[in-house]
Amino acid sequence: MSGPMSAKKERTRSSLLVAVQEILLDPQVAAISVPQIVERAGVAQGTFYNYFDSLSDAINGVGLLVLLEHARVLETVIEGAADHPEVVARSAKQSLMMSSCQPGAGRMLFESGVPIDLLISGMRAHLLHDLTVGVDEGVFSVDNLQVASTIYVGTVVGASMDLYRGRLELDAIPAIVTYLLRLFGVNARKAERLAAAPQEFAPWRPFPLTPFTME
Repeated sequence: MSGPMSAKKERTRSSLLVAVQEILLDPQVAAISVPQIVERAGVAQGTFYNYFDSLSDAINGVGLLVLLEHARVLETVIEGAADHPEVVARSAKQSLMMSSCQPGAGRMLFESGVPIDLLISGMRAHLLHDLTVGVDEGVFSVDNLQVASTIYVGTVVGASMDLYRGRLELDAIPAIVTYLLRLFGVNARKAERLAAAPQEFAPWRPFPLTPFTME
């Protein structure tokens, strides 16, 4: 009994998260509410509170899906990188292209009200790992890892918003990546080479995202 019931609960929770995303991505909807979510998901309002403590909790659930999808794709992007400077360059380019090249990502991140704290925390954790290993290997020169990671994440998120809003064009990405690599002590020639290396955007799964357990 536990198996089928667990699967049913996963499907219900997934349908609620899908409904949240559909509403958030709808430009005709000015605000989101629990009644809207349960109507779209086809469940009773009481069912919503079996899975989420509040509307904010459900929206945070969407934020977690965004974080996990971004992390999943980054693993494919960095595969085969020669060293940690190349890992950082590839990761930065993928992250910077995300809001412009992934349908729905820009609206989800910068217009829907979904908090991007989880995504920022995930990006920061990945970078801190890469910087720590790179410093140990002598390929990065960073005095303060925490400050460096804050500058990196702030730059990537801010530039991503500018790219999404049209204040920057995609051809600005190599200059941004070069700046970040130079910040980490990569010499100018290598930084420019890695930043200019051709890289196509690795697409996410289409929105609305579902938990990996439902794939």
